[in-house]
Amino acid sequence: MNFMESSSEMVTCPYNSAHRMLRKKLQQHIIKCRELYKNEIPLLNCPFNNSHLIPEPEFYQHTKSCEDRKIVAHFQFSESAPIKEDAKHEKISADEDWDEDNTPAYNPQVYAASANIVREPKGIFPAQRKDFIKEERKRLGDLSDEEKMPEPPPPPKISIRETTKTRHQPYQRRANH
Repeated sequence: MNFMESSSEMVTCPYNSAHRMLRKKLQQHIIKCRELYKNEIPLLNCPFNNSHLIPEPEFYQHTKSCEDRKIVAHFQFSESAPIKEDAKHEKISADEDWDEDNTPAYNPQVYAASANIVREPKGIFPAQRKDFIKEERKRLGDLSDEEKMPEPPPPPKISIRETTKTRHQPYQRRANH
């Protein structure tokens, strides 16, 4: 972008004339300056372009001569396109009415309670959560905390004599021949 293009794209802040920026940055800048100067400078928003902020005495004149007014006026006073006769069609009668469906509504909580799905307790107190988890374990067939699995039988006891019989003798050196 050369200097001539950039100078034509530069705009002045309506709150502070020392603030100059690119036109595309004006909306962001106005938000910041509106907060800084909200009690000092009362400006009104143009009904055709929100980036136009005008002092109250000049507001009426601006609304009459705003360059964005023609865009709004074009849409307000333009006539709708005529509908061609071949584009119209007769109402189609249907045998079934989808609004009169007698199917029961789907409830995911009921389905999850009856299916083999682990549910998570959300939004409940810790005591309720503990009870919920206990009920879920019962529902799914898991063992609860009270019903522990029996301990496995202890390994068979072996006497010391039996262990020495099976123990290998340490490697012994042979004498050199």
